[in-house]
Amino acid sequence: MKKINLIPVLLLALLLSSCNKKYSYIEVILDEDVFGEVSIKEKDAVIISAKNDTLAYLEAYQKFIISEQVNESLKERIGKTFTTPIEFKLLNDKGENIANTTFFSTKHEKEEEIKERIAIITNRSKEDAEIKEKERIEKLKAELIVDTAKVKEMEKYFTLVEDEFSNNNEIWYRPKSAPQYTNRNGIFCYFQTEKGIPKNLRFRVQYYADDWLFIRKVQFSIDGNAFEYIPSNVDTDHSGGKIWEWFDEKLTPSDKEMIYALANAENAKVKFIGSKYHNIKHVSNQQILDIKRTLELYEALGGKY
Repeated sequence: MKKINLIPVLLLALLLSSCNKKYSYIEVILDEDVFGEVSIKEKDAVIISAKNDTLAYLEAYQKFIISEQVNESLKERIGKTFTTPIEFKLLNDKGENIANTTFFSTKHEKEEEIKERIAIITNRSKEDAEIKEKERIEKLKAELIVDTAKVKEMEKYFTLVEDEFSNNNEIWYRPKSAPQYTNRNGIFCYFQTEKGIPKNLRFRVQYYADDWLFIRKVQFSIDGNAFEYIPSNVDTDHSGGKIWEWFDEKLTPSDKEMIYALANAENAKVKFIGSKYHNIKHVSNQQILDIKRTLELYEALGGKY
């Protein structure tokens, strides 16, 4: 067997790699902080290895177009992004920005080719994602066990509001007797359906009075059993000498015992515990009934909790 001398091969590879130049790709973005203030920032540099300025520019341009497409996709999915790519810098080994000074005869054509190629890849990814989402929804619908008679019986007690800003046919189910505005005392549950699938079962508590409590937690006494609920956030407002404090949170499995006890209560009281003071109120029969009906409708539509 003839032996192959690897030394010349390695030397050739080393020689070819040494012919490449190093460039720094720096993306410039608009950055919005939590207070809505916008500033221009530069992301960390990414090293590009290329034989010449033209090839380095094309690779940098492709990176920028990909960043733009990713940002647009995020906006479509979540409605807002806090960073937006606006331009890029391409620094040579001397630290000079050649992004706007690199010219070649086919520059425009190559840029259009890159845009078209990235758009095709992005659209294909979107189509794949849409197909997978459709399959997921169809699978969930197939697994739903809907009690049509119970739904018909319960729906008359609820106000159904369709989210006009959603493309997913989202409908909110809220008890008709629950307070429409925040400046009312209230304890109730509500939920939404997305393309007919129940989700987002929520628990809302509203406290309306003359004096602040600055609520930190609430405690329930339900038929002699004690439960405690600590909200992650409590909102406040005031007007005309009146104050209102409220929280609105998604129910979790750890809340299940409490909420079912409340839904089936013979007698229930709630203690609002603030930073210094507290206040005790009775949970009305109507509030208990609304919670019970909400859980029943949620489950009748196939919801699992």
